[in-house]
Amino acid sequence: MSLNPAESRQTAVRRFRRASAGGLPFVPYGLLPLLGLALLTLIAWTSFAPHSVETVARNAARQVVEGTGADWAEVKVSGQWVTVTGTPPTPEAGERLLNAIRAARAPTWLGAARPVTRVSGKFGGAGLRPDRADTTSALSAGTDAPEFLFRLSGTKLTLDGRVPDIATRDAVIAEAGKDLPRRIEEVVSQIEAIGIASPAGFEETALRGVSLLKECDSGVVSLTTKHLNVRCALPEREVERVRALASRPLPYGSVGDVEILAQEVVETCEEELARLLEASRIEFDPGSDQITSSKAALLDLTARAATDCPGRLRVEGHTDNTGSAALNENLSQRRAEAVRAALIQRGVAPSRIFAAGYGPAKPVGDNATETGRAQNRRIEIRIVKADE
Repeated sequence: MSLNPAESRQTAVRRFRRASAGGLPFVPYGLLPLLGLALLTLIAWTSFAPHSVETVARNAARQVVEGTGADWAEVKVSGQWVTVTGTPPTPEAGERLLNAIRAARAPTWLGAARPVTRVSGKFGGAGLRPDRADTTSALSAGTDAPEFLFRLSGTKLTLDGRVPDIATRDAVIAEAGKDLPRRIEEVVSQIEAIGIASPAGFEETALRGVSLLKECDSGVVSLTTKHLNVRCALPEREVERVRALASRPLPYGSVGDVEILAQEVVETCEEELARLLEASRIEFDPGSDQITSSKAALLDLTARAATDCPGRLRVEGHTDNTGSAALNENLSQRRAEAVRAALIQRGVAPSRIFAAGYGPAKPVGDNATETGRAQNRRIEIRIVKADE
């Protein structure tokens, strides 16, 4: 059947309207690829990218912990922020680990870079000085002020810190390598040039710090909050000379804590404390941190010996391996703190003594025998070494 022209036009119009009413305009279809791309970007931004960055930061921090043997440390990571928790053997050991994590680098497509932007520590026990929460022997966190920390331990001299510029960094490294005493076999630099104008006198102070540390057999020289702090161990005949050098006025900042330890005195003092605690042990009620009343005389003698010792003292608590390691660590910490409190009551300055609990980590006897376990349940008092 054929249609006349009018009917054809009417049919065409009807078909056109039917198609228009039943579909979507072109514009939404054109936006679909853009919406898909935006969705993929959002997923990558909120899931994959942060996960990847966080994984790199976590791996870098854990490698530092394992590499330094800091088995006391637990690492928590959020993005590029790292928090370290645990009980370090000394405050300086805790700060040393934080600085190592700050300096850690990881490979990227642009080359090695620092995956961690912020590091903080939440330490208990030995990680907190009894007289103050911060330690002036370590670099400050969260600041771009020029500071340094130089450490001589064993045969290695380590340079760390933030100096104003490359010229200052190179001058410090050159000074460290010049006329090295035979006991120093290696110089390691982790110094960062932060790219600012060098404050008047800063470089001279840094060079003096390096020269001073080379006079020591072991020690730490640091500049934080514009205070130069010195801890140094060396033969007794050199003590007064080096103390005078360390106490001279500075061209930048001021002299802070100066602690010069005579090695012979340190050894004699530790031997005396060890003899006291081996002859009559400090004992506690079972499973408790209460010192038995019969040990009052021993604590009196120990306090007198500790008062005569130089430097700072660490009361160490140790247990056998019976029971939970976590419970033993907690118990050893509480017992060490109880002994510290008892010695303070007997005249030892609170700023000179702190407590550390090691649990079963450092046995001196065989935990398979009752005699060995009894040897491991002990309190020791040691002088904090100059390079700790």
